[in-house]
This record gives sequence, structure tokens and C-alpha cells, in this order.
Amino acid sequence: MMGRKVAGAAVATFAVVLSVVLVGGQIGSGGFLWWGNHEPIYIYGNDGFTVENGVFSGSGTVEDPYVIEGWRVDHPQADYGIYIDHTTAHFVIRDCVIEGTCLAGIYFNTVQNGRVEDTQIGLSDTALYLLDSAYNVIERNVIAESKYGVVTAANSRNNIITGNTFLDNGLNAYDPNRWNQWNLNCIGNYWSDYKGYDADSDGIGDIPYYAIYDKYPLMSPPVEWTRVAAAGLTYAGNVVSPDGSLVVSSETPISLSAMDPGSGLAEIQYAIDRGPWSVYTTPIYLVGEDGPQKLTYYGIDFLGNAEQQRTVSFILDNHPPITQIEVGEPKYEDARGIWITSKSQITLTLLQASTYGTTQTFYRIDGRGWQLYGAPFTISGTDGPHQISYYSRNASGVTEDLKTFIIIKDDAPPSTRGAQAPSSGAGVRIEVGPPAAVTPSVETPAVVVKPVIEQPTPAVEESAPVVEEPVVIVEEPAPVVEAPPVEPEIASPVQTESSVPVESPVQTDSNTT
Repeated sequence: MMGRKVAGAAVATFAVVLSVVLVGGQIGSGGFLWWGNHEPIYIYGNDGFTVENGVFSGSGTVEDPYVIEGWRVDHPQADYGIYIDHTTAHFVIRDCVIEGTCLAGIYFNTVQNGRVEDTQIGLSDTALYLLDSAYNVIERNVIAESKYGVVTAANSRNNIITGNTFLDNGLNAYDPNRWNQWNLNCIGNYWSDYKGYDADSDGIGDIPYYAIYDKYPLMSPPVEWTRVAAAGLTYAGNVVSPDGSLVVSSETPISLSAMDPGSGLAEIQYAIDRGPWSVYTTPIYLVGEDGPQKLTYYGIDFLGNAEQQRTVSFILDNHPPITQIEVGEPKYEDARGIWITSKSQITLTLLQASTYGTTQTFYRIDGRGWQLYGAPFTISGTDGPHQISYYSRNASGVTEDLKTFIIIKDDAPPSTRGAQAPSSGAGVRIEVGPPAAVTPSVETPAVVVKPVIEQPTPAVEESAPVVEEPVVIVEEPAPVVEAPPVEPEIASPVQTESSVPVESPVQTDSNTT
């Protein structure tokens, strides 16, 4: 019934669960992931909140809610990871990893007063399904790579969904009647398919995410998807070495936590690489040279009952990755920078990566949301300068310094048109005058070029009348010679001093003036 305190059982179920969090990737605001493996959890009614169903503590009140914490549920054959049915008690699901279910990671059927926070839900048909459920809070979770992200169906209303990272789902959210609240205190959610912009760089999109009308969409993920493995009986994930060792850095906090429903936990002892035993009080950080290290630990209750020792292997990896950017053709480089078009491919290449596990590279263009790099990309949008920011992160959580790169996009072709010739310089000018007038009834005399010299002109025989000869003046470099019009009163042809008619074409003399 409501108010029943979850405290213990007849037989002590003492356990120590190791938690490992990647730097910069822990769920929520500093919480540790415990990742103890658990079978799918099914709770029907308020009496279903028991230790067997993964409840750590609580009495179901506002001040003391039931707490389901630190479990990793990954059962590909299961329909649901956590299924809660017909409850009104206050409860919290937090710091869990729920992946790979057939129907839904978390399913609420006629549920009120629930809260899901700091949890990673993904790789399922539906990450989180609310059916006829109200007054629940979904906050600071990663909801990723599912066919559907969050679905609110039937009479689901007055639920608050805020501060979550929706990453690469087929349909990030479904709220057809808009009966639920998708932002709180001007903080919405991060949507990987959001196409808006942030002109004032305050981290909040300037236009809503219209799919479910989130008025304050976030430009970057508030919570990163760590995708690390459980530190328990099995190791599966992309941050483990081939022998099952977890890959960490010297800044990775390793948290040990224990529960004892009986007399209670007295202390936890641990040792590193078979060194001296120490009492656990604060998170552990591995130091020293890169390479393998082993952590052994066990718990003791107030009656002196000691847990069997357990050992977890680690690979310490402190060297940061190195990423290089390459610009494909077409490209052109000058003193102003590197010029590209919308067809030029940008490639990010890892020169140094994780010792084990996957190194992830992230990039963003012009300050927009970060994207996981998977293949060469191009720059679209307006012509002009664009800024590419990028960095890579090792499986251990070590991140290289943020790098930026400026390129100039130019998709506009040149424009060619006519222009006025310069007023001076080498050029050819041709002047064309009117043709000489010709009278058909009068024979046109031949035109002879007469050289102009300083000596007196030789005398002409007095027996022949002399008509003054027309003179053609040629100015170099003009190729056209103009002759004056022929006067019709000429009675006889003009002869040279030797009285021989001239029948050749008009000739010019460079000394003629």
C-alpha cells in the first residue's frame, strides 16, 4: 500500500555495483551511472514497488518517492525494459541505461506522479511510451536511435518533457493534441532534426520546434549519449578492449556503491593492482602510465559479513586524439583564404585515436548544433565565409582542444560584358569618308601622286594646256586615302612630264605632304 517503506528482506541480498562515468558524458548533472545488470522490471499497482523489482528505497510519498536507480536493462528479446502499470505513488527512475527492447524501453500505462531523469533510453522500437498517463516528468534524459522517441497516447496530458536530448530517432516525439508541456522555464529539449537558427547565440533556437511545438529548442545536447558498457558480469559496448577491459582516463571517476537490506553497509574496501587495501570514501581516479590496471573491491556489513571480492579490469588511456581537416576539389587558395563551392567535400581524418574503442569526431557549422561525423560533408547556404568547428573524443573520454577552420564559399560564376576602350594606348582607328562623286558622261582622269620636294617644279611644255593636278595627301598610319572630287570641266587627261599616260592604281609616297 502507499507509504510502505522499502527497507529489506528476510535474506540479505548484499551487492556492490561498480559505476563508471565518462568525463563530459555522465547522465544529468553529475550523477553516476551504476549499470548493475537487471532483468526487465514489471510493476503493477503501488504494491509492486519492491526490492525484487529494482527499488532501492522510498515510501512513495512526495518527500520520499520510491527510487529505481542504477540499473542497466538490455534484453533484445524483452518487450519492455521497465513497465509500470496503474500506479499513483510517487517514484523516480534515474541513472539507468535501458536499450534494445522490442516494443518500448519505458512504458507507463495509467501512471501518475512518476519521474524519469538522468537515464539513457535507446535502440528500441519506442524509447518512452505514455498511455493514459498524466502529471509525470521526463527530464535530462537521452532518447536515442529508436523508431519513435517519446509517444503520448490516449488521454496522456499534463506531462512535462524538458531538458532531454532527442538524438536520431525516426520520429522524435508524438503529441497530436499538444496536451503536454515540452519546455519549462524557457528551457526546451535538443532535437537532432531541428532546422532553426540561433541569431543571438544564447543556446536556444529562435524559432520553435514545430513538430510538437517546443518553443525553446536547445541548440546543443544538454546530455551526451555515453554509450558505455556495464561494469558487471558482461561487457558490451564500444568503449571496451578485446579482453573486456573498460577504457578510462585519469579524469574518469570510478564510484563504488553498495546496498544491504539487512544490518546495513559498514564499509567498502578496494585495492588497485594488488596494492594495499583502502576504505572507499570518494570516487577513485586511476593514475600512472597508460595501460592495463585492475580494481578489486568488496563490501562489509555491520555484522562483519564480507562480500566475495570482485575485480574489474581497466585500460588507462590519457593521450588525446588528433583530428585533421581536409578540403576537396574544387578549391582555390589565395591570401584571403581557401575558396570552395557547395560541391567541395570536407573530410575530418583521425591522425591519432583511442588505444581501444571508438574515437568519435564532432563538428558544427557556423555555430549551429554539434553533429557526429560519419562521412565527408559539404557547405550549403549563402556565399561567403563559413566557420567549421570540430574536435574528437577518445573512448576514455579524453578530448582534444576545439579547433576552428574558416572557408569561403563561392558558387557564383563570373560575369563578362563590354567596356569602353581606353583613351590612349595601342589601338587601331579607321576613318571612313564619303566616296568620290563620279559623273558618267565625263571621263575621270587618272590620279597621280606628285612628290613634294624642295626643288622648283620642272617646266611643262607651253603647247599643252596645263590643269592643276589634284594632290592626295596620305597620313600614316591611316590606311585610307581620300581624293578630292573630280571637276567636270576637265577637257583632256593629265600627262606626266614624259607625256606617258598613267594606268596603274593610285600609289602613295611616304614623303608626300
